[in-house]
Amino acid sequence: MIIFLLLLSLALSLSLFFCVCAGENNVVEEQEEAEEGEIDFSAPVVKFPRRNEKDPYKRLGLTSDSSFEEVQEARNFLVKEYMRDVDGCEQIDLAMDAILKEKLNTRKKAKGLKRKNLRQKKEEEDYTPPFVERIKQKFEKPDKTTLMRRAVLFFGISIWSIVTPAAQGPAFQLACAFAACVFFLNEKRGGQKNKALGKSFLHTFAAMLVGWLIGSIIPVYIPLFPESFSPELILSLFSFLTLFVTCTFLK
Repeated sequence: MIIFLLLLSLALSLSLFFCVCAGENNVVEEQEEAEEGEIDFSAPVVKFPRRNEKDPYKRLGLTSDSSFEEVQEARNFLVKEYMRDVDGCEQIDLAMDAILKEKLNTRKKAKGLKRKNLRQKKEEEDYTPPFVERIKQKFEKPDKTTLMRRAVLFFGISIWSIVTPAAQGPAFQLACAFAACVFFLNEKRGGQKNKALGKSFLHTFAAMLVGWLIGSIIPVYIPLFPESFSPELILSLFSFLTLFVTCTFLK
């Protein structure tokens, strides 16, 4: 029992000793911090020397390519250094605000310029000359059924012209192809309701002339057909092709 009381007394003594030591250390640390943060108001006020500098970077002692972290560190250091100079600290804060505003505007301009360049690049890639746009507006892509039916029709007329050549050329077959083209165009444009027959006839006639023109030029430089084909047959074959394109793709 006596030994237990002695051990208990020793433990309490040690605990009290450590508490007193810790308290003394805290007091010493608080005194040191107070001494560090203490402002000597009796000393003369140190003026911020660059208060009249117009360049905000030079006012903070920085260059124009300084980062945001460098600007913030310079501001905090100067404010702590010249904390008693109220006007100087105000000039330091104004310089930092001006720098932040400048960097923000620069970033916005860079983003806007990037978007503008991307938009211009896309417009350049998608640019189509006006005359090409006008031509594209006059044509349309038909459905597969219409395309196949008209292709079979004009291909059959072409084979018919080759198999049964006439002395004066395939005039009858050409007349059939001409009539079919007028019919298809007129039907596509609304028939009698829109009075499109005359316009369809003119477009068909123009397509036939284009076929004759192509057929009179290309075979001279590129021998595509056998010698047994007459010039009239060759002109008709090219006309069948242009008539097919016209009645199938032209609006």
